[in-house]
Amino acid sequence: MSESPVAVSAVILAGGENRRMIHPKAFIKIGGVSIIERQAAVLWGRGAGNKSADGGLEVNGEGGAECASSGPLFDELIVIAKDPAPYEAIGLKALPDAPEFSAKKSPLVGIYTGLKAVRNDFALIVACDMPFISGKLARRLADLRHGHDAVVPVIGEYREPLFTVYSKTVIGRIKEALEGGMFGLHRVFNGLDVLYVSEEELRACDPELLSFVNVNTPEELEIAEGLARQRQKGRF
Repeated sequence: MSESPVAVSAVILAGGENRRMIHPKAFIKIGGVSIIERQAAVLWGRGAGNKSADGGLEVNGEGGAECASSGPLFDELIVIAKDPAPYEAIGLKALPDAPEFSAKKSPLVGIYTGLKAVRNDFALIVACDMPFISGKLARRLADLRHGHDAVVPVIGEYREPLFTVYSKTVIGRIKEALEGGMFGLHRVFNGLDVLYVSEEELRACDPELLSFVNVNTPEELEIAEGLARQRQKGRF
């Protein structure tokens, strides 16, 4: 039996400059399915693409079964992108960066925009270059949110701010940071009530930590293709 969607929004950040890849990272296909479709399939229960019989959206292309979810984990999905049109064209709600900070180049702008836009008090923020996010892990992070400003995965000594659940209580802190020219993600956590989730607990939901694989270079894309082939063969 699938779980009911949690009252947490999902926000995919697709506003990077994409200097090292030919195509926008969100639309790069891995195993025949674009990263944005893969993410939507996990978080929302359906990917971008054709309308299904019940009026929803379903995953297209080879590899769709690998990404499929039995139902939505989150009750809202928004993409933050410099140009929303390509995302809207495939059936996803998309918004541009908040105009007051649109000239600034930092993921903080996307996080600020997303948190202001969502209808829920919490949102899972996901970078658009992470093709193998785990629905089980995403839901676990969301379930840990109560009483905290953020729920942040930690691998080794590195905090993962772009697969993190944030409360709307951090909007003011992010705004102050952007206005003050401080664009570092990790500095926002100082002074907040942050629940750090250990690598051991992360692995309980995502044993190989594939949620944190990202694709920023052609070399990383080649690695991701290999991982997708292994997943399709059921090796993990």
